[in-house]
Amino acid sequence: MWNLVYETIRAFWALTEPRIEQAARENNVPTELYYYGELGLEIFSLANFQKRDPFSNPATFQQAFQKLETAGWIAAQNDTEYRVTERAREAAREIIRVGDDYLATLEVMSAADAELVNSLLQRLVAASLRASEPPTHWASIHRFRVAAAAGPQLAQIREGLMDLFAYRDDSHRAAWYDYPVSGIAWNAFGMIWSNTAFSPEQMAEQAWFRGYAARDYERALAELMARGWIHEDAQITPIGKKLRDAVEQLTDAYFYAPWLALRDSEIQELRVRLLELRNQLQNVSG
Repeated sequence: MWNLVYETIRAFWALTEPRIEQAARENNVPTELYYYGELGLEIFSLANFQKRDPFSNPATFQQAFQKLETAGWIAAQNDTEYRVTERAREAAREIIRVGDDYLATLEVMSAADAELVNSLLQRLVAASLRASEPPTHWASIHRFRVAAAAGPQLAQIREGLMDLFAYRDDSHRAAWYDYPVSGIAWNAFGMIWSNTAFSPEQMAEQAWFRGYAARDYERALAELMARGWIHEDAQITPIGKKLRDAVEQLTDAYFYAPWLALRDSEIQELRVRLLELRNQLQNVSG
């Protein structure tokens, strides 16, 4: 189900993000206020951001903080923290609503099906928030929400899926974070494990949005080799595979525990409706 949830989220992104980015340009709003919404629009700090995203270059975040502070979108509280202004939150709401308003024009599922999917998702989200720790619920609690209960059903579905995405990140972070390895090395390890990239150059290209160069991934691979998790040719060792598989299994255990709030028939119903929705959204985006 997680793969289907993520594919549906990506189908939503393909439709909404170009419109959100265009609205940001037209209104002189930094796109960081949209993308950082998943990290919370209350307090910006490297410590906070790494609770959701330990895989990206901290220097990139620090540069963005300085730019946003200079423009008055955030205000320094101390040497390490910035408070997001209400002006910034309202600007984020406005550009995100452009995407949600577009979703309201689509006829990709019946009102009854949309209401059913939204209801099932909201029950899952509520169960995830009630779940015992670990994982912590940092990402689930702090992400910036825009879709209102009275808003378009598709926007509410998108929001519910993003809440599950946040809980998935909470689950994965809890599953691996006690291992003595840096975020960039763990991300590189994931690319090797999933057969996505193997060389530093491939990793830098594949994960360009993380803000790291090939030389950074060279150090990450050296870290993984020192731990015995990969060979010199960037292939996973038996112990590395066993460790990574165990982390993925624990991630799934955390993530799926709240799904006991739904009956098996309801999970199957959600699967069928999400498949239809994903396909319809992909058809719209071409």
